[in-house]
Amino acid sequence: MEIQNLPMFRELSRVFCSYKIESWQTVDFWNKVKLLEVVDSNVNYQSVYRLILRLVKDGYLTVNVEKSRYGQTTYTEAENLHDLRSQFCIESTSTLQELNLKKEEFEGEIIALEEEIEALHDLKGQFPDIQFKIEQLKQLKIKEYNNLKSKVRAINSLIEYFS
Repeated sequence: MEIQNLPMFRELSRVFCSYKIESWQTVDFWNKVKLLEVVDSNVNYQSVYRLILRLVKDGYLTVNVEKSRYGQTTYTEAENLHDLRSQFCIESTSTLQELNLKKEEFEGEIIALEEEIEALHDLKGQFPDIQFKIEQLKQLKIKEYNNLKSKVRAINSLIEYFS
């Protein structure tokens, strides 16, 4: 059976696409796979373990004999893993589209916050008895605004990094 048809290959390949494997134990692989919202079950854990053994057999991972202790085998990626990554770690255009949609969503929220902050500033003059509360709310909105601006910059960096 080809390796890409094995159970949990898709999930484990996503781990390879996101991380450099150096001195990892089976539990490290499993913890990263679980982040992908895989059901935490013995069957899935065993599938990941069998897949790791297959990757060692096929020369994609090596066993670090010196670092393996107390029955815990330690794995490091071999040069061949780069071939596997180039074959299965193609950034989908849907991911970039999702990033762009999220960026547009944040930019829309930023515009709405700018307008709300300006309106709050205007309201301070109309309601002097609650100026302090209005200013507090305005500061919260400014903090939210700055947070969204940071997210847009991060998404821009990601998009640039993928290109």
